[in-house]
Amino acid sequence: MDESSSEPGLERTLRALVSAARSHPPESDEHAAISLAARALLFLHHSEQLGAFREWLASPSTVEASSLPIRAFHSMGDALVWLEGQPEASTGSLVEVEHETYVIALGPTGSFVLVRTVTQHAPVGG
Repeated sequence: MDESSSEPGLERTLRALVSAARSHPPESDEHAAISLAARALLFLHHSEQLGAFREWLASPSTVEASSLPIRAFHSMGDALVWLEGQPEASTGSLVEVEHETYVIALGPTGSFVLVRTVTQHAPVGG
């Protein structure tokens, strides 16, 4: 993680993503989505756009639009059944499953996946 040494918040986030990825089989959509998120953050860092991303995350319109789950489920099974039935799920939208927040992401195979979110008290790279 040498790439992020000047960004301690980014390094912490990347470590959390690595930890989250370990709980999924390497060939799973969840693992691929988490890996893609880590690579996207590294791209933002290397292209010097991480500051703009942090500003976007902190903007009131972004927080208001993205901070409320669009649906809540009692189990992951219920959430996945619902997600499979969505012809065009709202990528980036949040859902709540068993009191945990997940973001809807498009996996590498073209199917939608749920990725557990990182808390927002410490913005990415902040």
